[in-house]
Amino acid sequence: MGRHDFFSKYAPRPGRLRFAVSRVAVLALAIIVLGWIALSILLAPPPSNESLAAVPLEPVPTSSQSAKGSPSPTGPRVTVHVIGAVQKPGVYELPEGSRITDAVKSAGGLAKDAHPELVNLAAKLIDGQQIILPGGSPRSPGPNLPVPSDNAKISINTADAQTLQELPGIGPALAERIIDFRTENGPFSTVEELDAVSGIGPAMLEKLADLVIP
Repeated sequence: MGRHDFFSKYAPRPGRLRFAVSRVAVLALAIIVLGWIALSILLAPPPSNESLAAVPLEPVPTSSQSAKGSPSPTGPRVTVHVIGAVQKPGVYELPEGSRITDAVKSAGGLAKDAHPELVNLAAKLIDGQQIILPGGSPRSPGPNLPVPSDNAKISINTADAQTLQELPGIGPALAERIIDFRTENGPFSTVEELDAVSGIGPAMLEKLADLVIP
């Protein structure tokens, strides 16, 4: 009986035993969580030192910059008639501000026998203009051909548009520009002043020199 009382006196009570087991379980769970966090930190890859690639930004062209380029294909347009020594003669519509060279390109380019030196390819197009590209073998007066007298020459100060078109390389549009030039600036003093008319270059002036008078 004495031995039974001894163990009963010092044996742990059921409530205290459950409390001790709960504390051990909580402590073990905390140790597991902390261990997992520490392991995750140790095994995590180091931060990358690579910087993001810089993306170059292209400036958006302003309206003033666009105006300096080629004529706008969506703006006003002009219609011209291209004939003569070109691949595809015909009527073409181009942006306003285009040049004669643009009209020639639209017509398929120059023919093999074309003489572009007789035309000012840099002149701006005019709506309704007819562009004649001279072609064929270049004409050179023979040694025995008579030089036309002054009475047979065409006066660039009095000739009308139809008469001026009888001259080589001069179509309706160029004839009108000659008449407009002498109307705005007064009569031509010399034949050389024709060089100031848009569409007449040195080569054409040389061809006209023996055919016209002021």
